[in-house]
Amino acid sequence: MATLTEINHIVGKAIREGMQRKNMTQQELANAVGSTQRSISSYVTGKTQPPLDILNNICKELEISMDQILLLPVYHHPSRIVSEKDEIEYISQLDGLSALKKKEFVQIVRQMRKLIK
Repeated sequence: MATLTEINHIVGKAIREGMQRKNMTQQELANAVGSTQRSISSYVTGKTQPPLDILNNICKELEISMDQILLLPVYHHPSRIVSEKDEIEYISQLDGLSALKKKEFVQIVRQMRKLIK
């Protein structure tokens, strides 16, 4: 799990890259999201974390999803949060397959489950 400082730097980098992509200054972003240039500077350098409401506004303004800015993997399983490294690897492998290969993958996993029961 990333430390608070690492997360601050990850968020800051995402904000900086989003601003560059949209050719925005810190002052322009601050005006757009209801913050100050000084606060935006602090977020970009990783010194502080933006409050959730400001981070949400930043994401909207820079057209970045909250998952992207926090580097959270996106999985389409609404009833479960996947956080274990092995589970993430398993789902990443599955997500990278074509529809046909996914069916084969699932069949192999079913066979493996029978073996380990």
